Amino acid sequence: MQQDLDLPQDSFRLMRIGEYDARTRSDDFYALRDQILQSEPSYPQIGRWFDGRVLEGLRSGQRTGYVGLINERPIAAVVKRGQAAKFCHLKIDPSAKSRSLGDLFFTLMTLDVRHQAQRVRFTLPESVWLDRRSFFKGFSFLEAEKSGRQYRLFESELFSETSFASLFDASRNKLPRLMGQLAIADHSLLTGAVLAVQPEPLMKIFSGVKTVEIRTRFSSRWEGRRISLYGTQPISGLAGEATVSRVIGGPPDRLWEHFGPQMGCTRAQFDAYTKGREQVYAVMLSDVRAFADAVPLAQLSHLLGIHLAVPQSYASLANCDGWLSAVVLAAALQGSIGVRKKPTVPTIPMTHVHQAPLRLAR
Repeated sequence: MQQDLDLPQDSFRLMRIGEYDARTRSDDFYALRDQILQSEPSYPQIGRWFDGRVLEGLRSGQRTGYVGLINERPIAAVVKRGQAAKFCHLKIDPSAKSRSLGDLFFTLMTLDVRHQAQRVRFTLPESVWLDRRSFFKGFSFLEAEKSGRQYRLFESELFSETSFASLFDASRNKLPRLMGQLAIADHSLLTGAVLAVQPEPLMKIFSGVKTVEIRTRFSSRWEGRRISLYGTQPISGLAGEATVSRVIGGPPDRLWEHFGPQMGCTRAQFDAYTKGREQVYAVMLSDVRAFADAVPLAQLSHLLGIHLAVPQSYASLANCDGWLSAVVLAAALQGSIGVRKKPTVPTIPMTHVHQAPLRLAR
């Protein structure tokens, strides 16, 4: 039996910081900057580095930032893309007391550089390497040597590197356990579903033109719950999220009378879909969020190492571990994850977790 993970059970959420945040100087951008500048006493040039290279890299799409919040206490990470990718900065507060947070951030950063990277490297203080050597070896960083550049005061800087193929394999092996404990937004995945929608109506949902989806079968038990939106061919992937605010069943004519303008279709299209049905269901959607990029089904299957069948109409995640993992992975790639509340889980001893912050230099 696999040991449960030690992710925080109180309050954890993750934000992905990218081009839009850097351009608009969003609150999330400043949360990332403020947390990184906490290391300035040890890294005197870190503010200049962030306001120069990191800001430009975020704007150009060559870097990605992450901010995790545990009870609103931030964790910061920055990753640089390219054939020679780099984990530029990772700082986890010792009060988090969670090795699994390190697993999560390393895995997310690995996935972030997957399109170009051939090798991945980072530098770090010698004390962190000595304290966390088993953690780094778990991600295929087997050796460290003295770095050619010294970023940190008072302590030797080390350099470690591995092939992307080895790092990817190590990260993918951790995905099933990691994904099982995460949730979209603040909702448990055990109450979630995947709703399959054709591309044209899906785009209307994302634009706000369409706020009601008609289904020949649906259940009111989904009211108030968060669902994932799957775009059928040619999208063939998870494309966003929404909340089911209401589910109303009734005769087709009555539902058209009440909701026709919100359906985003013509009466002829509606009649063709509901022909021969005595009752259909109006699924009212709110809090819609489109992913920056749809995550293809084939890519999710590859990353998780499992076969995912195309969802038909809609599918509950309660008894589908494969789609549960896929939904959370897609959300993680968009920076929209939190920890599933599990109040009955017993406390796991933290004897393997060192108290020093996990920090990677630039």
